[in-house]
Amino acid sequence: MATTTALTGTKAERTRAALRDAALRHFVADGFEASSVPAIAAEVGVTERTFYRHFATKDEVLFGDLATRLEWFSRALRARPRDEDLIVSVLSSMSSAPIDPQLMVEIARLRSELLSPARIERVFRDRQGAMAAELRRVLSERGTDELAAAVRAETLAGAVFAALAVWTESPRPHDVRTLVALTERALEQVRPALD
Repeated sequence: MATTTALTGTKAERTRAALRDAALRHFVADGFEASSVPAIAAEVGVTERTFYRHFATKDEVLFGDLATRLEWFSRALRARPRDEDLIVSVLSSMSSAPIDPQLMVEIARLRSELLSPARIERVFRDRQGAMAAELRRVLSERGTDELAAAVRAETLAGAVFAALAVWTESPRPHDVRTLVALTERALEQVRPALD
């Protein structure tokens, strides 16, 4: 497994990356459930409390590519032209995700190997809701009436996470190009519901 610890960035970013790398190594070596947060923290030379400052749970390490709060997505979406095609805006905004694509593929592989499909689905549903909330806020700011904003937001987020679920469940190898293509197809399938 490739190490992803950056040599640049703030101390907090380097600590988070080191904790993530150590956790991933422990998950592979010991299994997800048997991996110990104190052991992960000790390997990095920090306290258990420091681990929990960076990750609320061990699960969050395996879902770090799907941040609970999607500020990066919201910021990117707000920066898109207001009259731009909504699907184009969503796809462009998603490409600004603050994670290395290779790390995203590795984490997806580990998720599917180490966690049950039900556990993955629960987190995907939570993140889908977070994305829908961000989309709804932006659409409302752009003057879309509340019901239309809510329906469009749920539809778009549903399509994005449907593509992610299909990609995650598909046989390996996983690659980002396939995920992007699935996402584009899923969004095009819901285009009629956006009008």
